[in-house]
Amino acid sequence: MAPKRTTPLAAVVAVTALLLGLCRGDVVQFIFGDSLSDVGNNNYLTKSLARAATPWYGIDFGSGMPNGRFCNGRTVADIVGDKMGLPRPPAFLDPSLDEDVIFKNGVNYASGGGGILNETSSLFVRTPVIRSKLSRSSCSRARRRSCGRRWAPRRQDKFFSEARYVVAMGANDFINNYLLPVYSDSWTYTGDTFVKYMVNTLEAQLKLLHTLGARRLTFFGLGPMGCIPLQRYLTSTGACQESTNKLAKAFNAQAGAMVARLSSELANATFRFGEAYDFFQDIIDRPYMHGFNNSRAPCCTLGRIRPTLTCTPLSTLCKDRSQYVFWDEYHPTDRANELIALETLRKLNITVSNNGTSS
Repeated sequence: MAPKRTTPLAAVVAVTALLLGLCRGDVVQFIFGDSLSDVGNNNYLTKSLARAATPWYGIDFGSGMPNGRFCNGRTVADIVGDKMGLPRPPAFLDPSLDEDVIFKNGVNYASGGGGILNETSSLFVRTPVIRSKLSRSSCSRARRRSCGRRWAPRRQDKFFSEARYVVAMGANDFINNYLLPVYSDSWTYTGDTFVKYMVNTLEAQLKLLHTLGARRLTFFGLGPMGCIPLQRYLTSTGACQESTNKLAKAFNAQAGAMVARLSSELANATFRFGEAYDFFQDIIDRPYMHGFNNSRAPCCTLGRIRPTLTCTPLSTLCKDRSQYVFWDEYHPTDRANELIALETLRKLNITVSNNGTSS
């Protein structure tokens, strides 16, 4: 059984809140995402099949032990936060999470397998989607009232409204929903109508976040998901699935326009759309130009047995992890995440801190 608190949202930008001295001057992040941003929420969901609890996950992070990140090292959200000099927010399901931790470090609600739509990744068992994450976020906001004797309501409101919120998800809604014939969405919608359905659902959820106090929010668009090793493996030639990439581009175009519109329509809102699609595509197409020698296969594999989907205790690793773009069938390596994070910051015109931390 999972703890009473259940997880929250999707790969991935960071959130900042300058408390102007009201809360010890802390800067925090609230992150909603999928496995590209998960820092351990799914490891507390023991019935979930989407967990990064086995070797070799986390081999290049801290102690080298699995920590819930679907990577050998850091996520994009980790790196963005580090470059901005922000603390890394703990997983929402971490038993040690309390009000003091939230006000000091924020919260990471990201959950492996999660998506924008309720029906996404139901086959993975207990992988919360954005709706449940938003309800958890609402609960977190409500819990602040227990600090009422220490924090005046106006100060609490200021804390949440000045925080920056990050939402990074959507790939699972395609890869683990629409593109799988076992889901009704695959035959209920066309590509165009499914994208519209996703964007409309996302819009309602971002509006809900606004009602909960979010004023500074960044939504991260999708990368070339047709080029992940799993999608390549499903083709006869090993090439990228261009039809899948076309869906990602269509979603990015519509979601970007929607986010811009909400930013102008919602009161006091600064909503931004961040993406690094073209840059990530160039890494995949020309890996040698970016310091890699392999952008097709995962570093962590079970010999010629593919796809293993996730890294397993029986898997073997590539000789040089810094030379691979992908860690497993779905997720980039630490090095690839670093380049994507830096490009995202550049396109958002965000100045990075020189004293950020790293693992």
